[in-house]
Amino acid sequence: MISTRWVKHADDIQLGGAELIEQWQNGTGYIWIDIEQGCDESTLDLLRNFGCHELALKDVSRDRHPPKVEWFQEHTFVIFRGLTELRDNLSFTPLQLSLFVGEHYLISIHTRPSLSVNEHQQRANLSALICNPQKLALSLLHFSAGLFLDAMLNFDSDLARIEDEMLEHGNDTLLKDLIRCRSQLRKMQRNFDYHETLAKQLIELWDEPEETTDLTHRLRDLYDRCERLATLAAQQYEICGDLVDGYFSITSHELNNTMRILTVVTSIFVPLGFLAGLYGMNFDYIPELHAPNGYFILLGVMATLAVAMIGLFKAKRWF
Repeated sequence: MISTRWVKHADDIQLGGAELIEQWQNGTGYIWIDIEQGCDESTLDLLRNFGCHELALKDVSRDRHPPKVEWFQEHTFVIFRGLTELRDNLSFTPLQLSLFVGEHYLISIHTRPSLSVNEHQQRANLSALICNPQKLALSLLHFSAGLFLDAMLNFDSDLARIEDEMLEHGNDTLLKDLIRCRSQLRKMQRNFDYHETLAKQLIELWDEPEETTDLTHRLRDLYDRCERLATLAAQQYEICGDLVDGYFSITSHELNNTMRILTVVTSIFVPLGFLAGLYGMNFDYIPELHAPNGYFILLGVMATLAVAMIGLFKAKRWF
């Protein structure tokens, strides 16, 4: 599906489909073309009509491509990791958002609904953003990064709760949840590292060193947000790893205590079992066999031996 928004004048914005593209090319103004579909031949022909390079078209056609920035003579090509769905506890569905940013146009391409694109299509100041394609592109990226940031900050409180529960009564359910979050954080950390590099490259391409403009502030803010996301993902990944290691350490310690008690019990009963087996052998001649008090003597020896071993283990603090 192709949806277009054409701003002919300051307050004149027209909504339509692919038919507005030809009208814009024969007229004036700025246009935002949003393509929500796979890169079929018609989409590629449209991009070629805007002078998009064949290498960029190959990148757009790939389902999964690392975030990147590439500058061409007539436009800037950006691939960003956006969102199509965001749930609690770091559960989200990412999508590849590709942007071609020209002087008078912005082309956004994605195969599934984008939260950032849908939000911007309803904005009251959309016409002003379309009149500055660079600002519109930055706003799309900034909003996506903001969604990730909100999810990361919310997960901070969830992580504190999981940490308390893990210390009080850790269980396999919490462990599985932590391992899943750790896996998600690892993927997010890799993406945010790409995004941080991407924001830095955009500053080098679009920033005007001799003057400070609104675009400069937006570029710096996007970079700060991407840098913070990368730092948060790394910190939370380490915390999850520490909690997982701590859970295994506690479990191993409890298992060691259990095994130590079982070892103590076994150590006490081994000599007692030996004595019982010794005097239970079926031989006709055993020196103590016919002793009048042999049974009670043997019980006393066994009790004395058991008490002595318990005292020894207590002295060594084995239990």
